[in-house]
Amino acid sequence: MSRVVVAGTFDTKTGPLGLLVETLTAMGSSPITIDTGVFSGDHGCHYHADAVAEAGGHSRRGLASTGRAEAVSAMARGAAIILRRLVEDGQVGALVCLGGSSAAVLFTHLAPVVPFGIPKILMATSVAGETRPLVDGRDVTMIYPIVDIEGDNTILRAMIGRLARVAVALLRSGPLRDPEDSVNSVGLTMYGLTNPCVTQCRSLLSAAGLESVVFHANGTGGRSFESFISQGLVSSVIDVTISEITDELCGGLWPAGPQRLRTASRVGAPQVVAPGAIDMICLGPLATLPEEFRNRTFQAHNELVTLVQTTAEENYRMGETVVERLGYPRTAASVLVPMKGFSGLDIENGPFHDPEAVEAFVEGVRSWRAPNVSVVEVDYHINQPEFAEALVDALTSSIPTSS
Repeated sequence: MSRVVVAGTFDTKTGPLGLLVETLTAMGSSPITIDTGVFSGDHGCHYHADAVAEAGGHSRRGLASTGRAEAVSAMARGAAIILRRLVEDGQVGALVCLGGSSAAVLFTHLAPVVPFGIPKILMATSVAGETRPLVDGRDVTMIYPIVDIEGDNTILRAMIGRLARVAVALLRSGPLRDPEDSVNSVGLTMYGLTNPCVTQCRSLLSAAGLESVVFHANGTGGRSFESFISQGLVSSVIDVTISEITDELCGGLWPAGPQRLRTASRVGAPQVVAPGAIDMICLGPLATLPEEFRNRTFQAHNELVTLVQTTAEENYRMGETVVERLGYPRTAASVLVPMKGFSGLDIENGPFHDPEAVEAFVEGVRSWRAPNVSVVEVDYHINQPEFAEALVDALTSSIPTSS
């Protein structure tokens, strides 16, 4: 039977973690407990701290004499090995981590072990800060505890009670997705400035009996997109918006990591790629724009985001990067290039319109590519309906039909 797994440092967070376990048990959900405390005694956990350290190839007493950072990471690695076994045995219905910054570190090791659809919940003071490493494209739930996870007070008890109720509710809520739903699902990526294209693609895919699953190309969204492809949660992709590649190469805010644009080729998912929004580097508020970008064309998207136009040289490099990452796909792949512009800003009389930069991207893509990667120049703007039709036609013609 699937159960809630509670992991944390039962040595330093004895009271809060103990209250969480008691509350879950009182609610009829007997949790599995994993103690990652380096200085731990015996707190009655299913997996004692000694066993956790040994799973990671260490002794707990030995770790106690190392630096705190190494000890926390080593215990987290051991806990991940134990959790993986529990997942494989079908015992994990939800994961809960509770504590301070060490709980957040632990969560970054444990959450990747738990498949999509199984709740992953973190209550830690760290969620008030930079959360992208904690989310990392996964279906996680984060709760800010308001007060520190320390001692015993009415606010902390109430928050732990709320955490327990959330865990049980999510455990009982059932899967997010039936595996059979993935067969007819297409993953797409979008920005606001490529939204018209994606909207038209969704309409056309729906008419063809295919479901659209859309991801926002904000770095974390790209990680989710690649994860869905890897896990088979979508069966094919129309990667309309690859602006995260721009941010990775040009120092923007929203890179999605080195696996972006590689997964579909690796797993053999049919894919069609377009250079949506590669003409812009996403940076912070206008007042914080770095000096090296101030002599370029830029546009304030809102109070938090400034978009800086790319150069033809950068577009050429992005074209090279696209074909390098597509590599030698296991099934045929297509790159469709909208020759009239790549975004809502790259349009005739628009602030980022630059036909030379469009041509530079084409040259970069054609500089090298595998034989089963086709490059097609389409004489439309990315947001014109005809380009969306070309994207969908290219995908549907590459999807194998069942006999």
